[in-house]
Amino acid sequence: MKKILLYLLMIGFLNTISAQKKLSATLKSATRVSEEGEGGLFFAGERDVNYRFGKRITPHGDCVDVINGYAFVTWYKGGMDKRNLMLSRKNLTVENSPWVTIQFPHQHVGQSGELFKGTGIRGDSHNTAAIGISTIDNTIHIIYDMHAYSKSALPTVFFNYSVSKKDMAFVPDNEFTLEIFNAKRTYLKNGQNYERLTYPMIHRADDGSLIARYRKGGSGNGDILLAHYDGTSWSNNWIYHEGTLALPNRNNMYGGERFLNGKFYAGFSIRYSTNNNTSTSNGYMLNSGLYYAYTNGIPKNQATQWFDVNDNPIELPIKNNINPNSDPVQIAQPGDDFGTATFPRSSSDPAWTVTENGAIHFVQRVDNRNVHYYKKATDDNFSKNAGGLIPNPDTRGEIYSYKNHVFMVELINGKVNIKTTLEGENNWQVIYTDQENIRFNHFDAFVNDDKLYVYLMEDTGNNTVGVGDKRPLYFQEFNLSEIEDASGSLIKVLEAEDFTTASNDITVGTNSAASGGKYIDSFTSNQFLEYKFDITDAGNYDVVLHVAVRNRDDSMMDVEINDQLFNNFLVAKTGDWNIYGENRIENINLNQGENTIKLTQKRSLSSEPDKIEIFSKSALSTNSFNKNNIRIYPNPSNGVFTLNTSIKNIEYQLINVQGRTLQQGIINKNQLDFSRYAKGMYLLRLKSTDNSTLIKRIILK
Repeated sequence: MKKILLYLLMIGFLNTISAQKKLSATLKSATRVSEEGEGGLFFAGERDVNYRFGKRITPHGDCVDVINGYAFVTWYKGGMDKRNLMLSRKNLTVENSPWVTIQFPHQHVGQSGELFKGTGIRGDSHNTAAIGISTIDNTIHIIYDMHAYSKSALPTVFFNYSVSKKDMAFVPDNEFTLEIFNAKRTYLKNGQNYERLTYPMIHRADDGSLIARYRKGGSGNGDILLAHYDGTSWSNNWIYHEGTLALPNRNNMYGGERFLNGKFYAGFSIRYSTNNNTSTSNGYMLNSGLYYAYTNGIPKNQATQWFDVNDNPIELPIKNNINPNSDPVQIAQPGDDFGTATFPRSSSDPAWTVTENGAIHFVQRVDNRNVHYYKKATDDNFSKNAGGLIPNPDTRGEIYSYKNHVFMVELINGKVNIKTTLEGENNWQVIYTDQENIRFNHFDAFVNDDKLYVYLMEDTGNNTVGVGDKRPLYFQEFNLSEIEDASGSLIKVLEAEDFTTASNDITVGTNSAASGGKYIDSFTSNQFLEYKFDITDAGNYDVVLHVAVRNRDDSMMDVEINDQLFNNFLVAKTGDWNIYGENRIENINLNQGENTIKLTQKRSLSSEPDKIEIFSKSALSTNSFNKNNIRIYPNPSNGVFTLNTSIKNIEYQLINVQGRTLQQGIINKNQLDFSRYAKGMYLLRLKSTDNSTLIKRIILK
């Protein structure tokens, strides 16, 4: 059975197979990048009227870099009458430091440049803004706003590059202004051809130099070019992947590259020019195949430097062939393995990573199913699985690694969700789910050492042009670590069918896979189940809900345990009605004697509860500050919050999303009153007498 450990209140953990270590992803801070009243550009309105391709333009693409304790993010200013390129920076080493922002004169040019030329109103989601910081000369590089444009059509904006003056990346905040940048250029190196380029990325090598990459050409007919910045100048462009081949092999690469553990890796799928025509398709719709190559150190245009998955040398440029027997870098064909349609469909790029031990993981989506390919460095072949808790690459999340853990960030029902498995395995677990009310449209993530950074746009729900095209931007910082397992001992089981009270229309079903052979069939929206049970000793317990969810990524419940309400609790998808996953709520205070658990379904026909397990926990110290032994409720609140803790003399700070402290003091009688402040999200910083600190996110409604 798949195990899903769903930790609330910003803390998640993963049990390893050895039960010795588990991965922890702990939210350290959450701040708003855009100023109050401002936001990032979003293409509201109607497709082909107000935008082409997709609504997303901010954040999008290679838009985050974190180095030397500073976070840098690019965005476009909302709404459609603004569209300026923006660069924001934050000093992560200084508590409550603000975001400082530079607004560039350049405005998003729109589909085929029509916004720039004044000939239309459509935005273009291809026109991302890539950023990279060179630590050789401390320069900031931004390549942006392009979608296969020609110089003759858009002579001043067909390619856009802004670079700072030397030693300007880490200047004091008051000096971080437009004046640190040189004038915008339409080239990296004078004399090179930068026409018809799309999808820029900037990668930093261990020596601080940079690799720029972009596609030259179009969908199904393009080449991938690379160039190197050595701290002084950019090299000539050179072809890394050639897709402008004769039919039927004409294609382009969908995926990307990364520096990992001293090597430069590429992971991608292929879109052949015939892939979106059922009469001429090579057998797949849109993207097909999984491909892998790497080079040691900084990539160069040298054939002997590059290798396939079996460490055999390969020639450059890489050329993909419809016949897999003659394709040197194809590692799998998910369409053959898991396709269900006549022409199996993969629309997204694959998500992938390589761990420090050399384990390779790819996640792709085929005919609406998530598939996972993986192998340890010592394995001869890839293993593969489909369905279940495998994460969804269509969310534009990437796979990352931390020690021997592989993990991926997703947005499920607008909330940040982190799933993980051990390297070389497919035992995905949920280690973090944001349970706050705020919802997000999309995000980009970045990992550096033991930190995870997630850059997000809020989903305001407004699609009106002139209003919905300006949405708040947020930045979350997580600490990654390994901790000892402390699962506790099972002391009570409540079978789902043994409820105390329930809705009138509850149906009990039979299934040999369920505990005791029975479960709650088709738990429907607004139905509820209530259980009363006795506990011998008051204390901290884990409550684990065993629930099957076959289809929905957004199955939600309200879970009320005594006086604590966990509203919109995300019940993780198991992919099969015969798999009852574990959804864990940690360190709940239960009373000696009678206790009550009430489950209220929030999504129609989306779950089938099996049982509830209660686990005892070892006693938590009441003299030291422990992030697991404090609860704040209700949250959201009209202003008055209660802290469920026995710790005394806790200091607090109420901090707004701009990082400014609004109120501080000592908590009195375990209550805080913030009712005089405006509605919205805030951070509550708590500090104990031994100087331990904890940050909680709270919502005023």
